Amino acid sequence: MMINLRKLLYLLQLEEYQTERYYKWLEKNKIDSLEEIKKKLVFTPRIILTFPISFLLLPFLGQEKAVGTSNKIIGITFRLLEEIIVSLAKIKLSFHPKLKRIVIAGSYGKTTFKEKLAFVLEKKYNILKTPGNINTRVGIASLILKNLSKKHQVLILEAGAYKKGEIRKICELVRPDYGVITIFGWMHLERFGSLKNIKEAKSELIPFISDKNNLFVPKLSHSFIDFDKTIEKIGSSMKISLKDIRERLGNFPGVAHRVEEKKENKNILVIDDSYNSNPLGFKRAVDKLKGYKGQKILITPGMIELGKEQYRLNFEAAQYAANFVDIFVIVGDTNKKALWRGANSAKNKDLKILFADSKSNIQDWLMPHIRPPAVILIENELPDHYF
Repeated sequence: MMINLRKLLYLLQLEEYQTERYYKWLEKNKIDSLEEIKKKLVFTPRIILTFPISFLLLPFLGQEKAVGTSNKIIGITFRLLEEIIVSLAKIKLSFHPKLKRIVIAGSYGKTTFKEKLAFVLEKKYNILKTPGNINTRVGIASLILKNLSKKHQVLILEAGAYKKGEIRKICELVRPDYGVITIFGWMHLERFGSLKNIKEAKSELIPFISDKNNLFVPKLSHSFIDFDKTIEKIGSSMKISLKDIRERLGNFPGVAHRVEEKKENKNILVIDDSYNSNPLGFKRAVDKLKGYKGQKILITPGMIELGKEQYRLNFEAAQYAANFVDIFVIVGDTNKKALWRGANSAKNKDLKILFADSKSNIQDWLMPHIRPPAVILIENELPDHYF
């Protein structure tokens, strides 16, 4: 019983405490199949509070409903706590009137743009930025309360959203001087329902930027802004010379797990693009792979949260990639059919398609198939609740 309760709590955490998605997963899957492989249950304050309430409700509701109901009860407390944290963060920000505030939204590319911009601005300014992929209102407010000090001159923040209104609330907290939208794309289409809704959600940033010279928005959907040119404009407006900006851009080390090159040995190179995946990012990573000589191997579970477009977009991505790789490894069952059919439709007679269990150590399993020199692209890695 305790084992399944832990698994249910882990599922709740993987679904970011969204009760509706928690129940939706349980409608399609058995909790016994969930294992802590890629990550472990983290005993956050919310989990610590949810556990005893779930335990008390077990005799009356059963395990699944006990955890779901406990989450709803705890959610009320945490929403109140969030409002208190946000209010305190607003007060603290009011004591930093000279702080330059930059908010970065977009379907994907936010973290890369943030890290690149921060790397450039660090040449002249003391920067505070959101760590990793922290991009929620409460995450940003907590960062401000814990870390913002008088020494900081620039605040660089990612603004994420699963629904309309979330970016607006972040902007109401921060009141940004600069706004960047990296791209309007398919990410989280499953949650938003349409590209129109995605675009409207990201565009909530626009009215908050009073000086439109400090606003950078893509002209077309599914098209990135020019990262380097945008950073040049922001840097120049903040009195950094174009020479220094371009020098810093040229020395940018990249971001972990975003098309990151790793030498396994002198004959095997791994391109780690496992952080997440999207249609444009998938193609860009494959384009990088095809530029290398030697055996080319693609390992991917495909892309998720694409709603009604998921099959088509995975099919098209696999079809494109299969023209340039020697071995195509399909991981797990989530997108197995779309990836297999897409890869098979490519005109590559020498292509070898392999299937791997999502729980297996794929690189060890793959070793007998590698013929050095080889380049291996790892395109996406799914959480434990995707099989």
